[in-house]
Amino acid sequence: MNWHPVYLKAVLGPDYAYAQTHLLPFFLAALKAHSLGLLSVGTPHAQQAVTGVQALREFMPPAYDPGVEDLFFTLDRELSRHSPVGAGALRTALSRNDLDMTVYRLSARSHLMRALDDLCLLRRTLLALATRERATLMVAHSHHQPAQPTTFGHYLLAVESALSRDTARLHGALERLNFCPLGAVAMTGSSHPLDRAYTAELLGFSGPIENTFDAVSAGDWQTELGGVLSTCAVNLSRALYDLLNWAAQGLLTLADGLVQGSSVMPQKRNPVALEHARTRFSKVLGYAQALTFSNHNVPYGDINDPGTDAQEPLWLMWQDFSQGVQLLNASLEHPVIDREHWRGTAEHGDTTLTELADTLARQTGDFRQAHAVAQALLKKLHESGRTLQQATDDDVRALGVEVPGGTVAAALNPDVFVQRRTTLGGPAPEPMRVQLEQAELRLREDMQQQASWQADFDAAHKRLWADSPALELT
Repeated sequence: MNWHPVYLKAVLGPDYAYAQTHLLPFFLAALKAHSLGLLSVGTPHAQQAVTGVQALREFMPPAYDPGVEDLFFTLDRELSRHSPVGAGALRTALSRNDLDMTVYRLSARSHLMRALDDLCLLRRTLLALATRERATLMVAHSHHQPAQPTTFGHYLLAVESALSRDTARLHGALERLNFCPLGAVAMTGSSHPLDRAYTAELLGFSGPIENTFDAVSAGDWQTELGGVLSTCAVNLSRALYDLLNWAAQGLLTLADGLVQGSSVMPQKRNPVALEHARTRFSKVLGYAQALTFSNHNVPYGDINDPGTDAQEPLWLMWQDFSQGVQLLNASLEHPVIDREHWRGTAEHGDTTLTELADTLARQTGDFRQAHAVAQALLKKLHESGRTLQQATDDDVRALGVEVPGGTVAAALNPDVFVQRRTTLGGPAPEPMRVQLEQAELRLREDMQQQASWQADFDAAHKRLWADSPALELT
């Protein structure tokens, strides 16, 4: 085939380079599983195919040769040099359609497991920091306005809780991804005998995709991964917004090595690691959209849009997600927290007024009235040029509510505010202890599940290549 120069430059060359760099180990694994499957059903010369694929592990594919269409045919040509009959046997009941889709799922599974490891490491860092900062006072905002005192640890547990749900979503995506297209051939299976369950097992899949048309056509696993990573990236970007805001106020400072100075301003410590993490998560959203559009409004069948052309944005999405999580994790391992500065934001302002209203409601039994009294008190204080912290019991009595001595001072104390929030999930010490224990348990269970999956995949990989040295899947 004399390929057009534009097609070579825009499609075949880049696709070959991508497959050579990122997909070669998965091609070899899928071909080895197929050869063993052929051997198990008695296909002639299957043993030569098995031996030939085994030998391919020592083969380093050359730079792209326009005379050979893609990486598969490069491997096929190399195999035929050693064993023409083995190469011929390997092509039995095999199409690039089912082979490619198997390779793409193996690659995605590997990246997904690494993303889960990164995410769990970040959750571990968040829990360690939450434990350390569980008594660090801060002001929580609602609608961009100071709202109520809480603790930095309480905030961090909220972020970790969202990430635990993201982990569960990734687990679900992995369970649906982990089915094998191999044996679907072009799309209708084969008239040759095949044991698709056996080849799926060899590759560590949960089983074969039951419909052969679906096996080579499905792209929903890609859009699901894009959706799940987008959800997680959005969650993380919201936390990054807060972290950058706090860094701008001097409430939080990143460790050396994660900040950059200025060529002009000697005092600058720019939290660039957080900025780069935010950019990585923004790019995740873009690549996820690319996956959606690659699968949108195209025929349900074997087609390049959700096949070959979707692989690079899929890989870039994994790369940027992983880098973003790792940057955020590094930033949160050893940040410097100005606890006194944080405390000052809680001690000065109006954010403890809710507790005064709650205190008055416990006395009067009418929160509407208590809310109105607290609001009127704040108005009078502001009109007289006083702060909420200067309010006294007499100020409340002047509004027609009798209170015991010390009521106002206690209610307006931010430490007391936090200590009284004993509701399940609140920032008081006891519910925080419970939350930390539950979060630690969830994380342990998630990591155990991931370790179990990884052990299964590693065991399958070891069995597949039992008679040759292991090749790292990257």
